[in-house]
Amino acid sequence: MSQRSLRFRPIQTARRLRAGESGVTLIELLVATMIFGILMALIVAAFSTFSQTFTKDRVATENTNIASLGMNEVTRVIRASTSLERSGDDLAPFVEAKPEELTLYAYIDTDSSTPQPVKIRFKVDATTRELVETRWKAKPLASGSPYWDFETASYSTKVIARKIVVPATGEQFMFTYFQINSTTLLEEKLTVPTTGLSAADLKKVAVVEVWVKVQSDATGRANPVTIINRVGIPNLGISRLGAPAS
Repeated sequence: MSQRSLRFRPIQTARRLRAGESGVTLIELLVATMIFGILMALIVAAFSTFSQTFTKDRVATENTNIASLGMNEVTRVIRASTSLERSGDDLAPFVEAKPEELTLYAYIDTDSSTPQPVKIRFKVDATTRELVETRWKAKPLASGSPYWDFETASYSTKVIARKIVVPATGEQFMFTYFQINSTTLLEEKLTVPTTGLSAADLKKVAVVEVWVKVQSDATGRANPVTIINRVGIPNLGISRLGAPAS
């Protein structure tokens, strides 16, 4: 091979390499950047929407679970409430009845062979908005007495629902009380003062309407959940179908 051909071969190779190279123009770069930005914006929006939906669903589920657990316990106890026998005049099932506090007697969670009543209080703490259940054990009213009294100190205190919403103006409180009209057999709402029902009205209570409204999310990203149940008290022996039960 001649020196001349050897001299020009590298130059021809270099020229072929330079001719095969292709760069990116400014317009192409701007278009690619714009498309990438649009895609990223779509991805971020989709993720944000999914995250918000997931959060709302999670909070709604949590609110429902809390309200359901609280309602189940309150309903179970109210349905088991009963009057207590006393010489001359039996004690009404309800000891105290206020808009956000209810104390009653019930034969529940007791030994079937030697049943004893329990005094139970449900109260919404005004500060923490927790629904607290407190229980007191029974004891004989006096030595050898067939009647029951209750210990001064409670033996059980537990929170059964949290984050109870403060009722807005016009909204129902947790407890609403009804009596049964002896003539029409219809439920009639009892007016409850802030101090609670009087001793005479406590004996009239035959139905309790319970509202449990829960909001566990302080940011309010999901709506609160409200569960309502109206609980009759079968142990009173009140018939709603005709003549009073014997």
